[in-house]
Amino acid sequence: MFRVSIITQEDSFVIPKNIDLLLKESNIVVVSIYTVEGKGTLTNKFSYFIQGFGLLQSTKMGLHLITAKLLDKIDLLFGGKLPGAKRSVKSVAKKHGITFGVLHSMRAVEVLNVLRSQNLDLIISFSAPCVFPPELLEIPKHGCQNLHCSLLPTYAGVLPSFWTMYHGEKEGGATVHYMDDKIDNGSILGQVRTNISDCSSMYQSIRKTKQAGGGLMIDVIRSIMDGTVQVTTNHASHGSYFTWPTIEQMRDFRKKGGRLI
Repeated sequence: MFRVSIITQEDSFVIPKNIDLLLKESNIVVVSIYTVEGKGTLTNKFSYFIQGFGLLQSTKMGLHLITAKLLDKIDLLFGGKLPGAKRSVKSVAKKHGITFGVLHSMRAVEVLNVLRSQNLDLIISFSAPCVFPPELLEIPKHGCQNLHCSLLPTYAGVLPSFWTMYHGEKEGGATVHYMDDKIDNGSILGQVRTNISDCSSMYQSIRKTKQAGGGLMIDVIRSIMDGTVQVTTNHASHGSYFTWPTIEQMRDFRKKGGRLI
C-alpha cells in the first residue's frame, strides 16, 4: 500500500472532494491530514477582499462559506450521510477515521516526529499556503508534491485564479510538481489544461482548476507507483510569479467585469 499524508488549507468546496478521490483508490492509504493555519490562508483574508471586491460580493462569499459550514455540521450529526453536504477537510478526516491536525509551524518538532513515524511514501500539498522546510521535504520516500492551479512556470505564486483572469487568459490549468525550498519551483510531474473563458468569477476559476487538478494528482501518484512517472524541468526563471494583488488591482478587476463569486 502507498502511504500518503496530506497538508492543505481548510476548504469546504473542492479540496475535500479531491481527498475523497484519493480515498477511493484501493492502493493508496491516507494516513494523516493537516490544515495550515496562518495569515496566507484565504479564510483569513475576508477584510482584504471587502476592500478590493466590495461589501456585496464579499458578503455573498461569506454567506457561501457560512452555509457550507452549517451543512458540514449537520452532515456530521447524520454520520456523514447528508446528500449535497459540502464537507470540510476536517470532517472528511473525521468521517474516515484519519489522523487530523492543525499546523501553526511547519518546523514543529512534534509534528515532524509524527510524520516520520508514519512511514510515508509521499506528502501531498493541495495548495498549502507555505514553503516546506528541508526537514519536512526529506521525510517521505518519494518526496513532497504540490498541486498548483496554473500551468507552471507561468502564474506561479499566490492566487493564480485571480491573475489569469485579470490578464484576460482564456486557458488555465493545474500542475503537480515536486516541492523544494522555493515556491512553485520543483520539477513538473504532470499538467492539465482547462478552458476558463467561461468563468466570470474567481470562485468559478478556482473550482474548475482545482477539480481538474484533483484528477491529475491521482494520475501522477499512479505513475509514481508503477514507475512510469515523467519528470520535466520547471523553468521557473522563464515563467511569471505573482503575489497577493493590491486593493487597486482587485478594484480594477471589478471594473472590467470580474467578480469574486
